[in-house]
Amino acid sequence: MMNYDTIILELLSRVQALESQMADVKAELAARCEEDGDDEIDEEIDGQEGYTRSQAREKAMEIIQKRFPNYVVDKASRKEGSGIKVFKPDTKRPVIIKFYHSKSFEHRSGNFEHGWHVVRIDDVIGTVIDLCMFSLVDASGNWNFFIYEPDEIGMYNEENRSSVGNVLHLYFSLQNGKAIEVREETIDVTDHLNNWDVLA
Repeated sequence: MMNYDTIILELLSRVQALESQMADVKAELAARCEEDGDDEIDEEIDGQEGYTRSQAREKAMEIIQKRFPNYVVDKASRKEGSGIKVFKPDTKRPVIIKFYHSKSFEHRSGNFEHGWHVVRIDDVIGTVIDLCMFSLVDASGNWNFFIYEPDEIGMYNEENRSSVGNVLHLYFSLQNGKAIEVREETIDVTDHLNNWDVLA
């Protein structure tokens, strides 16, 4: 005759192991979503509050199209970084924009809010990426976009980080009419805020 207590304990052990594995998988998906910008995963994780990455990208595309009506603006494929591609008149190749989005997070001090973006340097330097765009919606509901060339991202990492590596964490914030990056020190990045002219 079977020992049901043993079978039940074995099943409970397997369920706990599966729950633990599922938690690891969810954490890995969340990390990939932040780093790779996977739209479907992003919708699922970020959809509970605020704006999703897809909504932020649509807003950026709308702004570009409005400012440059003779450009054709479209979503970039996964191979092109899942961001935005912009076709200018009389050019053979579109401008490829790697797109990052962040919710607003309150600083531990409570004095300001910031966005949190994670960039893998190797994903943008020496690739098809022409520009990197970081979106942030502030507490007032205003859309803010920070635009960099990939080489500028590499130089920023070297100049403003105590330990230079392949992963760059950026904490963008808007304070007193200025755009700043506050991960390690307070750096004025206002020149990169909504600098749509780089697409001209």
